[in-house]
Amino acid sequence: MMLVREHWYVVLSSGEVPDGKPLGTRRLGLDLVVWRDREGQPRAAVDRCPHRWAKLSLGRIVDGCVECPFHGWRFEADGSCTSIPAHPERPISGAAALDILPLTEAHGFIWAWVGPGAPDGPPPFFDFSGYTCAGSAFTAEWPVSHTRSVENQLDFTHLPFVHRGSIGRGLPVDKEVITETDGDLIRFGSADSGIMIDFLGPSIWRLPTGPVWQFLAFVPVDEERMVYYSRSYQRMIRVPGLSWMLGKVGAVFSQRVLREDEAVVCSQPPGATRLRMGELLVPSDGPIIAYRRWREAQLVDLDEVLGLKGTES
Repeated sequence: MMLVREHWYVVLSSGEVPDGKPLGTRRLGLDLVVWRDREGQPRAAVDRCPHRWAKLSLGRIVDGCVECPFHGWRFEADGSCTSIPAHPERPISGAAALDILPLTEAHGFIWAWVGPGAPDGPPPFFDFSGYTCAGSAFTAEWPVSHTRSVENQLDFTHLPFVHRGSIGRGLPVDKEVITETDGDLIRFGSADSGIMIDFLGPSIWRLPTGPVWQFLAFVPVDEERMVYYSRSYQRMIRVPGLSWMLGKVGAVFSQRVLREDEAVVCSQPPGATRLRMGELLVPSDGPIIAYRRWREAQLVDLDEVLGLKGTES
């Protein structure tokens, strides 16, 4: 799968990876087993035992190691095989190691690094100081490339049409779209509305609107599927029970807005978008053009990064 190299991608929420149990999931075009090691840190590998290619996610976690359900081979957090029960005295070849995907955990998410040498420190994130997102989180899976879902959220001029009954009500249809770029950040909006939206590549987005800010993470499943992770951050109520209830109300409204998008976006071709693909882009598509240029300048094949080229994954 073609992804932006040397960047962090959101792949899961922290709560989806429990202690003591492997999780099987498909992310970034790979079938993965995800688990927590002895220190509780998330780990991920291609979900395939090198012995007979059984799914490791059907196994168990033993002392922080993932154990294959078929013959009991065990693998450490770094992917090295530490036990072959059928041959306890036999030296273990390095060929028995798993293909590891570098992970980190921050801001309530599990992130995967695409490229060699994952950097220290948490992935870049937005400043939500003084805000809480309690109760507001939800996910939605769509049968399209994550690039389509990103571009939908970079598209300012669809609001008065797709969302005429919700957030687009009363917005003018004729407006100048402002696009600003700064490294991995694309900021865009309309001078008429005073709204400026932030996209921090490759996978997070924020809509600041007074006391309630909307947040989205765009998670690639494969070339034709993606998952939204949504949150609403608010600063109006900080009392735990009340803030959670307000978050749930916000989640219901956000789900409605996202469903308005879904039918239209899922009517587009499902594969990844490109700068030149026959679409007739116009000046109001400035944020989308900026995103496509930014992305295409730094694409890499994740199979090649992990050394999986030419194998089934």
